[in-house]
Amino acid sequence: MKQAVKVIRNTRAFSLGEIMIVLVIIGGIMAIILPKIKDGQEKSKVNQTKMKMTEITTKLNEYNAECGGKYPAGLSFITDDDSNCKSWAGNPKLKHLLKDAWNNDFQYATSGNGYNLKSLGADGKEGGSSFAKDIFSDESVGGEE
Repeated sequence: MKQAVKVIRNTRAFSLGEIMIVLVIIGGIMAIILPKIKDGQEKSKVNQTKMKMTEITTKLNEYNAECGGKYPAGLSFITDDDSNCKSWAGNPKLKHLLKDAWNNDFQYATSGNGYNLKSLGADGKEGGSSFAKDIFSDESVGGEE
């Protein structure tokens, strides 16, 4: 006696229309979420730049205290010894402080008995708005902001 083996096949599947609806929903969700993620990344870069500026300000104040109340001519004093101040020793390991979060050089200038320190922001140009806005050190002394 031979028994007939009945093969059960699953004939249910998603239609092309159902798949397209799911893809449209996923696309809509991504369109809402991605700009928020991008803004968060830019905000993080602004905060990272402000933290670097705080570290640079600390180094500027240390230099000022060790070198008779004057500020260095440029930011290279952070990594290199300064011939204008024999008691100052630069630290090459702090090279990361010389660039902002967008990999642009910080803008530094001495003015009278103070200094101005700023980052040009995301666009790397003067002025700007939102995340492209220039970022000034809170500790800039004797100059304009």
